[in-house]
Amino acid sequence: MGVGSTELEYLAPWLQLPFSDVGGLICRACNLSIPFHGCLLDLGTCQAKPGQYCIEEVHIQGGIEWYSTKGCTKNTSECFKRTLFKRTLFKGILKLHELVTTRCCNHSLCNF
Repeated sequence: MGVGSTELEYLAPWLQLPFSDVGGLICRACNLSIPFHGCLLDLGTCQAKPGQYCIEEVHIQGGIEWYSTKGCTKNTSECFKRTLFKRTLFKGILKLHELVTTRCCNHSLCNF
């Protein structure tokens, strides 16, 4: 077995998705923070280079999933982060909290 492969991949390599060996990792690319963009530009995909992964970044504010960004990473330092932003409005009276989480995956179209 190769590095990073699973027992199933070793025993049954024909069970892989048909587009996984096209020469790169294909990820969904959307930026829902930009109005009217959604996943329409670039047909909603990007192709990761070797050493890159598919990424999904989710922004949650006030208990509501505010928007998400999906695409290809630049490197692994972007993966599996959780950040809490605190914003104070009106001289400390109102605080807004925004939670940003990222997760990465490494098989085609895994960030749908």
